[in-house]
This record gives sequence, C-alpha cells and structure tokens, in this order.
Amino acid sequence: MLAALALLCVVFASQSEFFLSERNFTTILRNSVDLAVICAGMTIVIILGGIDVSVGGIVAVSAVLIGRAYQLGMPDWVVVPVGLAAGALLGALNGAIISKSRVPPIVATLGTMYIYIAVLFLVIGGVWISGLPNTLSFLVLGDAFGVPSGVFVIGAVYVFSWLLLRWTPWGQRVVAIGCDEVAARLNGIRVDRTKIQAYALLGVFAGIAAILYVARLRNVEVNIGTNIALEAIAATILGGANIRGGVGSLIGTLMGVVFIKMTQNGLVLIGVSSLWETVVIGALLIIVLILDSLETRRTS
Repeated sequence: MLAALALLCVVFASQSEFFLSERNFTTILRNSVDLAVICAGMTIVIILGGIDVSVGGIVAVSAVLIGRAYQLGMPDWVVVPVGLAAGALLGALNGAIISKSRVPPIVATLGTMYIYIAVLFLVIGGVWISGLPNTLSFLVLGDAFGVPSGVFVIGAVYVFSWLLLRWTPWGQRVVAIGCDEVAARLNGIRVDRTKIQAYALLGVFAGIAAILYVARLRNVEVNIGTNIALEAIAATILGGANIRGGVGSLIGTLMGVVFIKMTQNGLVLIGVSSLWETVVIGALLIIVLILDSLETRRTS
C-alpha cells in the first residue's frame, strides 16, 4: 500500500499542480474521517469472517434521526446518543439475523440495506434535511494545535479498535471465530453473541460517521451512504484483510482509506468524471480479490 500510495502521488502530481498542496491534503483528510471511522468497524467484522453491505443504510438512517432531532430543537448531548444508539441497534439487528438464522452475511445485510433505504425515504420523503446547526462542525472542520481535528477523531477510533482487538479476550475471540468458527464453538466461545456484538460495534462506528457527516455538511441528502459500503469494504481488503476472515490490519485499512480518497480527489483534479470513481474502486477490489484467491491456491 505504501508503494501504491507513492505511485498515486507521482501520477496525480504530474497531472495537477494542486494535488500535493497542503490545502488539498487537508481536504482529503477531512473528507476521509467518516469513511475511516466506518472502516475500523468493517475491519473487525471482516476479521470475524463477516461482511456488512448495509452500513451505508445504517449511516443514512442514523443521519436522518440526527437531523430530525436537531429540527426538534434537541441539544448536542441528546442528538449524539441518538445517532450512536440508532447505529448500535441496526448493527445488532444485522448480527442477530446472521447469527440466529445462519443466513450468509452478504445476503442478510443486502436485505437489511434495502429495508434501511426504505426507512430513509419514508422518514424524509425524498427531501433533504438542511440548515442544521454547526455546533459539532469542529470535530471535522476544526484544528487543534495546528493539526486538523479529524486526525484526533481517527486516532481515537483506531487506538480504541487496536486495543480491543489486540489486548482483550473479546478481540481474541473475534480472531478465533474468523479463523475457524467450528473450532471456536468447540472451545466454548459464544460465537453468536460475539457476532452480534461485532456488528453492533460496526453500527456504533456508522453512527459516529453519521454524526461527523452531519457536522461537516450540516444537511442530510437523500442519497447519503450510497457508495460508502463499497468504499469501506474495498479499503479494508486493499489494506490486507482476508475476505474469508481471521486476518486484518487496522493500519493497512487506514492506508486503504487514504488510497481511495486520494484516488477520488486526484480524478476530480485532473477532470475525470466522478462516475469513474466507483469503476476504479470496483476494479481495484476485483483485482485484489483475484490476487488473494491465487495466493490461497498456491499455498494450499
């Protein structure tokens, strides 16, 4: 990923004089915060052996509830828990469906994604929620000691996630389930409960991303979260996570996020249509999965 990031910088810098500017890198960072937060949770879920394609819907529903809460005049100390609770509940619902019904994660979350999108349109009726207060904008748009505040938000989420995975029994159970779920059950690990907790945690991170999204843009669009699941899965896998579970790297995931956001930013600067962003990300995802599959066959 480091080599890929360096190559990306060389390519886009040769095409645009603005790409390597401090202002542009600050813009990339601020636009990466919500995706980076979601990817921390996605990394945990993929290490577990799962996947969640509904995370964009969770962000959307959480953002809508946050917007409605603001419109009702609720203060930040009420609005923030609303977003977090909504994300946790929807994430836990995904985990419960997957663990109790034994439905494959991609199928279960594909179904809930359509449900969450339907809820979004039922609540806002296809109209943007706009004119929201900027009381939390400092979390994304502010600076502290000359450093963009988004750095501290990302740092806090990733340090927490690393400690959880590396230094707690729960994190060890997550890795064990991802490596071999049957063996984990035989060793007394409560697999179903751990899955529900992992998906709920991803939901909490999606709720945080919704808070950051509203703080940055001060509105809720009808198409919020459309591509974020693809971007989150792509960043996690580009960062070295194994789609079959058991392996993942939070540092690698963070580099994957930077790679995706730098790609999107560079394409805009050189005048390429935004429609090509998803084409590039999808192609990268397919290439990485093919290479991973070939490596698995070679070593098996």
